Amino acid sequence: MPKKQVNFRDNLRIKLDDNPQIKGLVDFKKSLEKDYFSDVSVRNCSSDTARENLVIEMDCNFKLVEILSHLQKGTWGSICSEQKSWSKNSPFSRALRELNNLNSRQIDIEELSIFTIDCSIIIKNIFENSIEEQLRQILKTIARHYVYFSKRLSETPYEIYIPVFEEDLFENESKLKNIRAGNNNKKDYFQFWGLYFESEKDALIYDLKNKSIIYGDLYMLNH
Repeated sequence: MPKKQVNFRDNLRIKLDDNPQIKGLVDFKKSLEKDYFSDVSVRNCSSDTARENLVIEMDCNFKLVEILSHLQKGTWGSICSEQKSWSKNSPFSRALRELNNLNSRQIDIEELSIFTIDCSIIIKNIFENSIEEQLRQILKTIARHYVYFSKRLSETPYEIYIPVFEEDLFENESKLKNIRAGNNNKKDYFQFWGLYFESEKDALIYDLKNKSIIYGDLYMLNH
């Protein structure tokens, strides 16, 4: 497995609690482990008293292409409606809903990391319930674009960071305020991703619209 990157973790400006006092957390972890064939760890990074914001890590003993193959067959992450990008009956949504039902404070996912043998996928929250709502679509999009961001199957990135924003998008202050305030929408997940390759010194940007890898400064979304 590639070494887990600590740069994003270092940039997370919220203290992580490795032992969050949340009812039903053990069953929540077991449910995710069963449906996603993984070892799961959960930490709390809440910065206020209104809600619990969780950081979830899934360690999967598969290569990325194997995960994508299982996903397309419906044997990883179970099965949910093909007609909708977000199904309340998906295993992730069910587990999170059950966890919320057991606790008085609202629980959301701040960050989800999926560690495969050869690649780490880091997904950041960009609006309320964004990871739960868009997880399946993000994974399906990774499958569709794999041939393009893997340099025509010649090299799998060891880390995919979702989403990233080009620095030139932040030339006016209102853009930056929107990100900080969480005024984003699902389209922001499907514009630019950050890629790290063993063969490249710096991070690269993957442009989903043009299905191309580009060089340039990027803004990693951290809170």
